[in-house]
Amino acid sequence: MQSPQKMPLIEINQPALLENIALSVKPLGLTLLEEATGLGEFEELCWHYLHIFPAPYQIGQIKTRLIEENYEAEIRAEGPGGGSRLEFDSRLFKGEEAVGQIMVSLYRRPGAPNEIYLELEQGQIWQAELRGQGLGRMIAENVIALGKALGVRSITLFAMYDGRFIWPKLGFQFGDYLPEPEKATRFRRSFRAFCQRHAITPPDTDGWNAADFAHFLSDKEAYGLVGHRNDRRLQKVNLGHAFLLSRHPFFLCYPL
Repeated sequence: MQSPQKMPLIEINQPALLENIALSVKPLGLTLLEEATGLGEFEELCWHYLHIFPAPYQIGQIKTRLIEENYEAEIRAEGPGGGSRLEFDSRLFKGEEAVGQIMVSLYRRPGAPNEIYLELEQGQIWQAELRGQGLGRMIAENVIALGKALGVRSITLFAMYDGRFIWPKLGFQFGDYLPEPEKATRFRRSFRAFCQRHAITPPDTDGWNAADFAHFLSDKEAYGLVGHRNDRRLQKVNLGHAFLLSRHPFFLCYPL
């Protein structure tokens, strides 16, 4: 009996194969932006990830919208040319009382139709007494988990009010879409000027990004406007906090 002929071994470059497969798989978020059923699926996915809060907190009063490209294009954060986007808007409740807002939108980068991002448009806790309890961190963690599921390149946001301090402290970096070293350099330069105005010797900030400024603690203090626009008040805070509050709102990103 003739022995079966052995097949030649085929050597497979596994890392390269996996990389090619990853490149060929379309991110879920891009599929949702392109398909007619994307709006409903986007709402379901947002609810699945964003509703995770301990009792008595829960989200409700949900609105989901398809925003066409030409709709208010001149004031859209991502600018014109990004195509349509999907938007999920909800209120955060404590029991029966609305205490905050969570709003995200899925969009393409203008000029790069296959690059998708998730913008945290609103992540607010309205009542001052509810701040400092970790709700902002929960919002960020939920949105990051949603972004990973959608396959976006980063979470983007426009940091305003106390968010100029809170979001960097949760790991967000300077950049409109992805981290931009030149923006961090300009920020470090501004910080040195801020310290000089307050007659304070600045620390060594080489390599610092937004999170480093947010975590910076000092025995030196300066005045900053703390709180949401409805209850802002001037008070002394640590130097890093005061500096972030003194800036105009700025773009941040959390790369995934």
